[in-house]
Amino acid sequence: MIFFDLDGTLLDFKGAEFLAVHEFHNQYSSLFNFTVNQNDFYQEWCNIGKKHYSRFLQGELSFEQQQIERIKELMGELQDSEAVGHFQYYLKSFENNWKPYEDVIPCLQKLKGYRLGIITNGDLNQQRQKLERMGISDHFEVLIASGDVGFSKPNTRIFKIASEIAGKHLHEITYIGDDFSSDIAPCEKLNMRGIWLNRRNERLERPVERTITTLNELYEHLS
Repeated sequence: MIFFDLDGTLLDFKGAEFLAVHEFHNQYSSLFNFTVNQNDFYQEWCNIGKKHYSRFLQGELSFEQQQIERIKELMGELQDSEAVGHFQYYLKSFENNWKPYEDVIPCLQKLKGYRLGIITNGDLNQQRQKLERMGISDHFEVLIASGDVGFSKPNTRIFKIASEIAGKHLHEITYIGDDFSSDIAPCEKLNMRGIWLNRRNERLERPVERTITTLNELYEHLS
């Protein structure tokens, strides 16, 4: 059984986010709590988003509330309904820019005949929508999302739940993800076969047993 991460592995999350944030900046810059150019604003958006999304992953906020808190930090005191409306403007643009990396479709075509699944942090409905928007949902038998099961990567429990649902022992599972800390380190703890998709050519202080830089290299590792 082969499981994939979703954001940053199959979906070009950062590319979609970058374009949507620039459009949001053009629309609402006069309402921000600070004056900043587009590139600096993108970094500020990411920092604020990471903070409140982490609170969602830890169970402190609902998926919808973390969106509201992000907008309030950017724009000051707003009614929740106002914050929702502003975030929906960003979300529409974000969704319109959801695209798979160029190596995704060829990789999935090569893997026909394998059982495939997804283990991802995030809201189940939104993660399912991403797969459907990219036209690849039919490739995956199982979708495990942290917002549905109550555990988020790097907590090893989400991987154990995936193995139970798939009916496979952990050592029978291969997992491919782009974030070493949240994707590959848990695999090492569980004796799962983790393959690090190092798209950005990051350097670690220690060697990683199985690393690829593109999904075009994956099939050879499986063989």
